[in-house]
Amino acid sequence: MATNVAVLSVEVLAIPGAQQITANAINDRAQVVGQFNDANGMPHGFIYEDGSVCQLDYPNARETNILDINNRGQLLGLIVTATATLGFIYDRGMFSSPLIYPGAKTLTIPNGINDRQEIVGVHDAPPHGGSFYYGVGGYKFLAYPGAQGTDAQRINDSRQIIGDFTDAAGTHGFVYLENVGAFTSALNCPNAPVIAFRGINNAGQIVGGCVDAQGNEHPFIYADGAMHPILIPGATSASVNDINDRGQITGTLQSAAGPQSFIAAVPF
Repeated sequence: MATNVAVLSVEVLAIPGAQQITANAINDRAQVVGQFNDANGMPHGFIYEDGSVCQLDYPNARETNILDINNRGQLLGLIVTATATLGFIYDRGMFSSPLIYPGAKTLTIPNGINDRQEIVGVHDAPPHGGSFYYGVGGYKFLAYPGAQGTDAQRINDSRQIIGDFTDAAGTHGFVYLENVGAFTSALNCPNAPVIAFRGINNAGQIVGGCVDAQGNEHPFIYADGAMHPILIPGATSASVNDINDRGQITGTLQSAAGPQSFIAAVPF
């Protein structure tokens, strides 16, 4: 099929007094979650909806970052303590106990949650750490065959898990079909050694970025077997972090106004 270029008009997120805002995920209600630094440089989690912001801080944590939100309004995040970086779920006003992959030393990062409350992420359990799926039956180790490292990022309601893996040739994207227990073939960017898969919706559309040899990122949406570049007028660089079932995306950009986070609609 022909490759379309998605030229976007964006809505910039604003949090009063914030020095920096990072938008990580968006659900079908256009609720956006992420992290911001306040006027003193302290990091906080947030949920943004229709211009209103709710700050979220895990009790007694040094840092809170909200990484994903599903259509039930359940939030998935991480906390940094004096000794570890761990995950949590926030549901109906309650924080869960820290999520810890069995055997992990100081790192369990849950990157994605679907409407079934299934979770994917990364951990540092011996011998080499890796990725995980958490659902019925508990935790399951994930590793792309022959990879030096595997980074699981998101999961949709069909249990399609996306992420990237590294080998001697570079960094490649993958889709893991949890319902059949199989990885698809590796996916790559034309003329770029690194690909980052960051978000997937229930239609199987994937967003992410190609990183060229100079370290510049070029965002894209992967749909119907083709990779479509994303262009944001006025942005010198951008990262697209998630896509919902309505075709709305969220991410961060750099422009003459400085770093900003945004919401936009993909025009196809």
